[in-house]
Amino acid sequence: MKLDPVSLVAAGLLLLMALGIVALFSGLSPEQRMVATMATPDASGSLGSARSLPASASSGLVASVQPVVDPVRGASPATAFAVPGLSPSSTEMPASQADTLKPFMNPKARLAEGHWKGLEALPLSVELKKKLRLPMELEGLLVDEVTLNAAAAGLLAGDVILAVNSQRIRTLEELKSATLRIQLAKSATITVYRAGKVQNFLLVAKNSLGQAQVETAPMILPGEIMPHPYRGPCTQCHAIGTTGHIVPDPDGIVLPPPAIRAGTPAPHKDRGPCQACHQIIQ
Repeated sequence: MKLDPVSLVAAGLLLLMALGIVALFSGLSPEQRMVATMATPDASGSLGSARSLPASASSGLVASVQPVVDPVRGASPATAFAVPGLSPSSTEMPASQADTLKPFMNPKARLAEGHWKGLEALPLSVELKKKLRLPMELEGLLVDEVTLNAAAAGLLAGDVILAVNSQRIRTLEELKSATLRIQLAKSATITVYRAGKVQNFLLVAKNSLGQAQVETAPMILPGEIMPHPYRGPCTQCHAIGTTGHIVPDPDGIVLPPPAIRAGTPAPHKDRGPCQACHQIIQ
């Protein structure tokens, strides 16, 4: 009986496939051999039917980190069965968006406050004029706080700075420029508006007046709710980031009361029984 060339080629291919499968199976563990058997094509060319694995075999597969061998497609890494987009080495949630954002700082942000010899000055906006019932035509800088030299000069919070040494002041930029000219002087005349009157005060320094320091509004967190009425895009005044200020404010942190000895006089006014707050040491 003679075989035609086509039959001989087909028989040779079947023999090579059988030898290849035997070689692959010889290097597999029992669990991997079962997986490969389920993926082996049957006579019809389709994948074999699925078979349930024994408990011992399934647990071994879960614990194994070796690649599973598919005789059809070759070796497949263990990550081939991972959920798309999720790293198999870590199940932790990614960092929050706020933690991954880089701080945004606008180089042309509006100045929000200035500090000079103990006074803090704010731009006199229309909103502040309405809140403080100031004349709408008034232009200057609102004194928000006074300490040190400014307080000694007689300035008060609520004053509106109109001029420094007769140089008109309307903006923080003008305050910075005016104080730059007199930074080596030891005194300057501050003209302010107070309670409907224009008054002059002499600001005196021990050594020199120095230059006013100006800054923008404080940094705020990404997506933070506006604490004030709308004043335009937040980035016109604020830097956006997570490292610009301490949260909570250190002034708002309450430390636990210290332990005190029995019979010790109270260091403050009567606030009730000492043992309600303090540990009493005998």
